[in-house]
Amino acid sequence: MKNTITTLCVVTTIIIWTATGMASCKKSNNNNNSTGTFYFHIHTDIDTNEVGDTTALYRDSSGRHFVLSVAQFYITSIKLHNVTGTYYTIPNAIVLKNIDSERYLIGQAPAGTYDGVTFTVGLDAMTNAKTPSSFTNNGYIPNSAMWFGTTTDGYMYLNLQGFADTTAAQTGNNLVHFSYQLGKFFAVGGGDRDLKTVTMPTRTGVYQPYILFAGSTSYIHLICDYGKLLNGVNFKTQDSIDTHAGLNNAASIIAGNIPNMFHYEE
Repeated sequence: MKNTITTLCVVTTIIIWTATGMASCKKSNNNNNSTGTFYFHIHTDIDTNEVGDTTALYRDSSGRHFVLSVAQFYITSIKLHNVTGTYYTIPNAIVLKNIDSERYLIGQAPAGTYDGVTFTVGLDAMTNAKTPSSFTNNGYIPNSAMWFGTTTDGYMYLNLQGFADTTAAQTGNNLVHFSYQLGKFFAVGGGDRDLKTVTMPTRTGVYQPYILFAGSTSYIHLICDYGKLLNGVNFKTQDSIDTHAGLNNAASIIAGNIPNMFHYEE
């Protein structure tokens, strides 16, 4: 009887050890492969005023009044910064932010804690060289309204149109139309001058990190301030630019303002 009990104990121990080992391996594999989904939620603002009417004038921080009728740009090369100090690049992530929508799918990312995000406003050279008809998916790229019309020029990284008051009194009675299209422009010395990288601050203090659980959804809430984007542009003398046609001072100003136009909403 003693030998039988001993044998049963050994068999039971092996079964328990085996089951525990299998559970541990299964849990580890799930953790390695678990992902969640990230979205952008991006507001269109002029200073602290959210643009909810494409026919209404809004005042920026310098006191100028203007209205946006078209406001869209591409976001690519989206990288999430983990609290471990590493970056995770969302594969094939392309967002076309427009004036009518706020919610945009970014893609899947490993479960974890993220305290920052970096992205590019514009398109990489390979994508920019394709025609709208060459894309077989239903993503954001096949947008002929953002295409300059040739593979040499490619796409508009940013397309901005509206009306501004150019009077000193800012009464809103004398509006002029403005139209700004930024795209590929290779400056002297190399580099695509208007392809800008935006690095958001590390989320500490008031802005808590994003905790992404397996199977969950997390939103990155941002505000893009077109008052900051157009800071330094003279609506009266710089009412139209088209960067693919050549060098333009207003285009340089706007491109230089891109990294500063974004801030966290929450």
